[in-house]
Amino acid sequence: MMRRVICTLALLASLPAQAITPAAEQEVQALLRWVGQTGCTFIRSGSSYDAKAAQEHLTMKYGKARDKIKTTEDFINEVASKSYLTGQPYTVRCANQAEQPAKNWLYAELKRQRSKSSP
Repeated sequence: MMRRVICTLALLASLPAQAITPAAEQEVQALLRWVGQTGCTFIRSGSSYDAKAAQEHLTMKYGKARDKIKTTEDFINEVASKSYLTGQPYTVRCANQAEQPAKNWLYAELKRQRSKSSP
């Protein structure tokens, strides 16, 4: 377990330092809330997690990488789509839908949220 923590911290430290924009921070927080409310199953490193556990995990990862993230796309690509330890992509399984990469799932929701907030 300690080895995983050290590896995660080392990988996070290797990302270039940035500051997230206020608009991106709002989008990331909206995505995190949405993840926790979907009722979908989140698959990472071969194990399944419910939506609330997925939200907690992504929130923890975001907290550790926050100073390295500038955009919502950075959050999706660098934090929410794959394991830092294995590089293995996360997937999501929702009712009445085929399992899909978390990256695609999150981008679709980001697009939906942005279109909803556009004038």
